[in-house]
Amino acid sequence: MALILFGVVVGLPLLAIASATLHAPHRLTWIGTLVVDASILVAGALVLLVHPGTVLMANNFRLDPLAGILLLVIGSVAILSGASSRTYLSHQLLDDPVADHKWRLYWGLFNLFTLTMVLAVVSNNLGITWIAIEATTVSTTFLVGFKRTPKSLEAAWKYAIICSFGLSVALLGVVVIYFGATKAGIPGSQALLINVLLQHAKELNPSILRIGIGLCIVGFGAKAGLVPFHTWLPDAHSQAPAPISAMMSGVLLSVAASVVLRVTELSSAILGPSYARLLLLIIGILTMGVAALLIFGQQELKRMLAQSSMEQMGLIAIAIAINTELAIAALLLHIFVHGIAKSSAFIAAGQMEEVTSKHRIADIAGMLRTHPHLARGFLLALIALLAVPPFGLFWSEAGIITATVRAGYLLPAILVVLLLLIASIGLVRAGLALTLSDPLPTKLTTLRTRSLHPVVIATSIAAVVGLVGTPTTHIIVQAASSILQKV
Repeated sequence: MALILFGVVVGLPLLAIASATLHAPHRLTWIGTLVVDASILVAGALVLLVHPGTVLMANNFRLDPLAGILLLVIGSVAILSGASSRTYLSHQLLDDPVADHKWRLYWGLFNLFTLTMVLAVVSNNLGITWIAIEATTVSTTFLVGFKRTPKSLEAAWKYAIICSFGLSVALLGVVVIYFGATKAGIPGSQALLINVLLQHAKELNPSILRIGIGLCIVGFGAKAGLVPFHTWLPDAHSQAPAPISAMMSGVLLSVAASVVLRVTELSSAILGPSYARLLLLIIGILTMGVAALLIFGQQELKRMLAQSSMEQMGLIAIAIAINTELAIAALLLHIFVHGIAKSSAFIAAGQMEEVTSKHRIADIAGMLRTHPHLARGFLLALIALLAVPPFGLFWSEAGIITATVRAGYLLPAILVVLLLLIASIGLVRAGLALTLSDPLPTKLTTLRTRSLHPVVIATSIAAVVGLVGTPTTHIIVQAASSILQKV
């Protein structure tokens, strides 16, 4: 059954890519994409419940609890983004003479993006992981520049260059790890397999692996939007189509963070917990600090949401650094709830920009009067992101902070609380301005109420996850325990 699940999550996206490029009817391409994404979601649930820890295809791939959680997030966010993409494309490609070509390009790249993220999370081979993460850059670069405006093309180039540079650092780290593994007598065909490296942890040269692991954490951290390679994130997420911004913020950053978690577990086994912990604590707090200050003074809506994602990735880096069962359980919950809450916020933000043709918060003000349904949907997503009970982010953030204190890192925990508070104030100010301020005189377009359904569904899920205690907690704690033992 594990091999069937692997075939589903890898094979179906390939069929969807073929459907988009071989001139299938538009409606069939869209529905096919949603079916593929739903299949990935179901596969993730089955991995968690039925087949945790299965290794496949000469140990190069595996379906474990971490992969299961990420497949759940990929499937959920892809469904929400795919559902809203049809409305976006209908508006964006209206009267476009090459609309058919752009439609097929969009869906082909969308499904390629999904496939590469799936490969990254199910990979047990650091080389394949690197290829998959780099492939996400290729597919999303064209999606960031999809509008073909000067700003979107500039953002696409910036994204490609900075992420590629960061991933070149990660590639160097992978090469150093390969060198260290082969020097310890591990066959070359197995030298990058995570489970093999863990089995031979005591035989590996710490001096060599310290360099490789450090380079991998910093390099893959670039794709997660962590300092110092974070500058691409606000530009790319603000210029990409809103459904793609939702995918990038809601799941791509978490996929990259999961790779950092895999590398951190290697570090703990080979070097002890202190090396990666110190590095990630510094990176995480710096990332949260930079993001909180940027959010507080940000004037553009989607850039503000992108900087909020930076802040959340900094918090995830701190959870990875602490690396206790509570921290990892809270991290898994955080990845899932943040993914669906942030994707809903980006979808609502994109619709706000669509109906006003504006990007600045001050120019979109007064949405509660002009488009009350849209304003309420955005406020619901914003409340979820602010970690207000009963939304799941309240429990995940509380869990990460508690784990940090229990691990003896009181000062970092205090800094985390302060930075979360600063960022929350900035988000609240923007939310109030967007909804309650007097609207500016501007030409507005109509919005179909049904296009808000993804926002309402996503935020409802975020609330339900926070309310349903025992089943959710049991699954997540069990997954965290398995990750700490077997990653």
